[in-house]
Amino acid sequence: MAKRMTRNVQRGEEITVIIDGQSVTAYAGETLAAVLLANGVSVFYRTQSGKPRGPYCNMGACFECQVRVVSSAGGDWCRACMTPAADGMSVVTGAQKADG
Repeated sequence: MAKRMTRNVQRGEEITVIIDGQSVTAYAGETLAAVLLANGVSVFYRTQSGKPRGPYCNMGACFECQVRVVSSAGGDWCRACMTPAADGMSVVTGAQKADG
């Protein structure tokens, strides 16, 4: 599992992000990919055939780190490596099962 660096690191304020229904601590300025990896999530989504996908390039070129950010309008797919975490953000991954 990935770990956050702690020595000599200045972080943004503590925020809460909800990953697959579970509240986790994140820090302002972190990307969703960093939050997911620091919390042991390596499967970000699944292909239609059910194959797991996760971060590959970590710079926004490959689209392998897609997650769904849930909102009142439903859910929007985004690249986790390019999306800043926000307090109260709810994220659905493909870690448990493929979703439609």
